Amino acid sequence: MEGGSRDLAIEIEHLEREWTKTLQDVNPPEMDEIHMQSIYRVPPNIRDYNPKAYTPQIVSVGPYHHNSFEAMEKLKLKYLKGLLNRTEIPIREFLAKIKDLEEKIRVCYADRIIYQGHDFLNMILVDACFIIELFLRCHDYYGWKGKDPLLLKPLLENNICVDLLILENQLPFFVLEQLYNLIGMNEKLLDITFDYFERIPLGIVCPRESPKHFTDLLRSCIISSSELGLGKPEEGKEVNHVYSASQLMEAGLKFKISPNKSLLDLTYSKHGVLSMPIFNIDDSTEVLLKNMMAYEQCHPSATDIITQYVVILDFLINTEKDVDVLIDKKIIVNLMGDANKVVTMINNLNSNLPMTYFNSHYFSICNSLNEFYENPRNKYKAIFVHEYFNTPWKIASTIAAIVLLLLTFIQTVCSILSLFQGKKL
Repeated sequence: MEGGSRDLAIEIEHLEREWTKTLQDVNPPEMDEIHMQSIYRVPPNIRDYNPKAYTPQIVSVGPYHHNSFEAMEKLKLKYLKGLLNRTEIPIREFLAKIKDLEEKIRVCYADRIIYQGHDFLNMILVDACFIIELFLRCHDYYGWKGKDPLLLKPLLENNICVDLLILENQLPFFVLEQLYNLIGMNEKLLDITFDYFERIPLGIVCPRESPKHFTDLLRSCIISSSELGLGKPEEGKEVNHVYSASQLMEAGLKFKISPNKSLLDLTYSKHGVLSMPIFNIDDSTEVLLKNMMAYEQCHPSATDIITQYVVILDFLINTEKDVDVLIDKKIIVNLMGDANKVVTMINNLNSNLPMTYFNSHYFSICNSLNEFYENPRNKYKAIFVHEYFNTPWKIASTIAAIVLLLLTFIQTVCSILSLFQGKKL
């Protein structure tokens, strides 16, 4: 027995040493670096539905898609040289700054980074300097027009703009700020960054605070534009259904353009008016919305306000007829050309996302829209319009039936009058 107890004690002591070694670099959850993470790989259940929406197509930035485009890596070096030519600051100062920030940069990425040592420093140097020089040249557009290789190809440069807003394709914004500050330019980096992304047709204004990265910037711009303060976190409520735009219009609801810049600023009037800001939809809209929504799913402190807006849009749009209603009211500007493409895009935006809970403002709007439609007077009006005035053929046949009924009535009245006149004679 004594030998067995001694062996057990030795085994426990050995296990204790192993666990002590294993746990020495492990922090308890409340001290975890997760609070510093802001750049994520999109979860497979979301990504697999449309991988292209979360993958850069022209230029890769940061470690997740590094070296995906060989031709662009060569062009990045040219932009690095262009930035160095702007200043007398030697490249070693840029490298020293990145080295000082290395650990802070690494913890921003939620997934493991395979690049170590010089490879990591060089990657951050090239990508950051490429972005800064690109922004500077676009800011001084007329000074570089006709000379810059990207400004000579607007479509390519526009595709790069979209790539730089993809969640997996990011650098921490503070890295760009620190390197930009070394150059000593007069304008703030946030201003020239907003100037670069201002072309994005989502109705945005520049936020006052520096973002975590460009995906966060786009989302922050939309939230900052809101006059209703919808970005504030609050307890959510569930909504399972809202009637479509065409159903609501048939019931008598009026759609009106809101003067507010932010897409989020939907308002409902008790007089049966839904006001919505103008929504420009083009080929980049799906990518931009999907990546902001993915960020909301991944980042613990981000409210899902963009996701809530998209779900309401999905409720309102089920068919081409719904899109046509919103286009006719000039709420949607369809730059894709095909209304069916808009339907497909909107209906696929929140695929594979968990149930969304609405803030009190959106919850109230959804309930008000449903109550408006389900009001007996409005509901029967909608049924009547749908049954008898839903298509040109139904309108024609309904008018023909009314005319026939009217003529029959007139004929009947005339016959009765003739009968009375005959009796008098």
